[in-house]
Amino acid sequence: MDALMAVIDQIQADRITFAASGNVSVRDPQHPDRFWITPSGVAWPHITHDDLVVLSVETGTVLDGRLRPSTEWRFHRTLYARHDWIGGVVHLHSRYATIFSTLGEPIRPVHYQMARVAYEVPVVPYETYGTSALAEAVGTVIDKDCQAALLANHGLVAVGDTVAKAYQYAQEIEWMADIYYHARLLGTPRILTVEEIEKVRAQFAQYGQTP
Repeated sequence: MDALMAVIDQIQADRITFAASGNVSVRDPQHPDRFWITPSGVAWPHITHDDLVVLSVETGTVLDGRLRPSTEWRFHRTLYARHDWIGGVVHLHSRYATIFSTLGEPIRPVHYQMARVAYEVPVVPYETYGTSALAEAVGTVIDKDCQAALLANHGLVAVGDTVAKAYQYAQEIEWMADIYYHARLLGTPRILTVEEIEKVRAQFAQYGQTP
């Protein structure tokens, strides 16, 4: 999957996570009942196309691949099964998002960029990684109005209609966490209201180049 490999390469180039931490998946556009995911325990610089694993959205059964899938395949599968609009899932142990996950604090909207993803990024209660309990917890939080969440004492998960969009959202949340963290060192940052974020969402509909 070229789109998935492109995001893997970008994660490596950005150094937004480390070693083999985190995982990424993409729904197969030709077979929406399947998804491709990164392998378990393989460091980002060493992942090749042949290392990717194909799983069933319905059952989580491995359909193709020579390696074991990421240990977090369960919450990827849950998100694809519950939301047919999700085309990609990105999970990172990025520095500042992970800091807030250890505090059990949501990332608040201190900048309007948050409007692309959610009003604020909530914290999913702690569950052991790779478990069905974690998959269920993640599945109850993510929807179209909240396309990212912190996993308590763990990291960040973001989704999008494409895997590229999911990674864009993960980057934006990590940037927001960085800004929020440093603003709190200097004082008490102003939090944007729901109404202010909604106005930005309306503005974003006209943002960029249109046909």
